[in-house]
Amino acid sequence: MSLTNPELVELFIAYGVTAGAMLGALLLVRAERRAYVRWPVFSVMAMVVGIVAWNLLRKHALPPEWTITRPREMYYGALALYAVIGAGLGLLVHRLTRVRESKAPWDDGNEDSSR
Repeated sequence: MSLTNPELVELFIAYGVTAGAMLGALLLVRAERRAYVRWPVFSVMAMVVGIVAWNLLRKHALPPEWTITRPREMYYGALALYAVIGAGLGLLVHRLTRVRESKAPWDDGNEDSSR
């Protein structure tokens, strides 16, 4: 396989957009180290979800003639969808990998002053 294959180039572009958006979201919320370790794998998943979602959207929600009459808008729309899904999954990974303080539900932080 060489990089002159157009499908492979488009796949790398899609991965770059989703990974960049996911990294931007992780940096924006100052995610912990565990989120950055999972970042490359989850960005591949975001890319796959974005590609499948775009194909479903293109087939069922958009007029078929747009593929021929508006190819540039369709291309940038797909990239925008990949970025939104990548950023959303980045925020979700941050939320799932953050460390929470384990406190008892009845502990409100106030000391008992009656002792």
